[in-house]
Amino acid sequence: MFHDHPIPSSHPGSGSQKADSEGLPLSTLEGLSPKELLRRGNLRLEKCEIREAGLYFTLSYERARDQRDLRGISDALAQLLRYSSEIGDERAIQKWVNELEIFIAHNDGNLTPQVWYCRGIIAFRSAQYRKAQVLFHRFWREIEREEGMSPVTTPERHREIMRSKSQALLACAVVAQNQGKLGRARYLGEVILSYAEKERPRGILASTYLMLCRLAEKSGDLVLAKKWLQKAFAESVSEHNWYHYLYVLYSFAVISRLEQDFIQARFYLDLLEKAVVQEELRSLKLGISEERVKLNLNRVDLEIDLNRSVIRTREGEFSLGRQHLLIEMVHQLALAHSEQSEGGRQGLSKAELIEKVWCESYNPEAHDGKLYYNVNRIRKLLEPDQKSPTYILNWRQGYRLAPELRVRVIQGEGL
Repeated sequence: MFHDHPIPSSHPGSGSQKADSEGLPLSTLEGLSPKELLRRGNLRLEKCEIREAGLYFTLSYERARDQRDLRGISDALAQLLRYSSEIGDERAIQKWVNELEIFIAHNDGNLTPQVWYCRGIIAFRSAQYRKAQVLFHRFWREIEREEGMSPVTTPERHREIMRSKSQALLACAVVAQNQGKLGRARYLGEVILSYAEKERPRGILASTYLMLCRLAEKSGDLVLAKKWLQKAFAESVSEHNWYHYLYVLYSFAVISRLEQDFIQARFYLDLLEKAVVQEELRSLKLGISEERVKLNLNRVDLEIDLNRSVIRTREGEFSLGRQHLLIEMVHQLALAHSEQSEGGRQGLSKAELIEKVWCESYNPEAHDGKLYYNVNRIRKLLEPDQKSPTYILNWRQGYRLAPELRVRVIQGEGL
């Protein structure tokens, strides 16, 4: 299942840790603990080295199981479930679900909090949102219970506890969003930020900003959505988290489409398709394909932005600056284009163009040359081939926009 704000990872350690830059083969990692292997796997995932991340997660799970490290087993299973979901491997997902059930059966009464997070992920994937909410709440309560039994004695332990709580709240917020409980999701997001913007736990802030962006988008507040998205962008770049960065680009494409800036939306999608070359990123690839479909359904062939004095076509964007006569000519043709008659889309006669654009009474001797000159200027700007125009056509005793064009005019406040 595709999410335009990925559920946060379980990322042991502080945000100051560096990525594994040695590129060592797994055979040389015998001395590393399950926690360290998991950390390196998460850093590989952030760098979009998807296959390598999966190998680290698997090795972390196997080593934790050999060492009877219950926390390590549950932490690794959480990552393996998320990883398998991202690459769309249903067989692997079922394998790790089975491993989780075996683990729970053998360790009933001695389970770590992360087990409830794993079960929440499984319920979320199946769109069992109410069940997922209960499980993620249980995850929160188990963290608090564990905190009460073992008082925090070190800054590192404090960061680990607070990060787990943020992870639980963010998971609950994502579920609430999918249930349509936008107010609750927004409240939980604000609670997370009250801690995370101060402590800056790795991976939490970008996921939270993306979730808040999605909430604002659903509420129709695109200005606020872009504000959160810009924060997510800055955070993903700051952390060098290219996995989150790809989801940020995807969200920029969505917001651009909703703003009806289709050229910009296509730019982001083209950029994403060039970046997402790994076959393992199937979930994101599916999202890009679905967004392409939505963009094509909302696409326009000719957009006249009177606010910015810009005309956008299938071929590009053209700024007319202070050439107000030219953009007003296209604007008037667009208004006529919106009218239907028995003969199809309407156009304007030369007399009507002169009256509407120049506010003068039509005189062929005085105005025909002026009109031909300015129509040619527009065609030179917009038409890929002036000899075979596809936007502005001759029509009866005047001109019209090509009947098949989808046209939009942007004017006044907003869109």
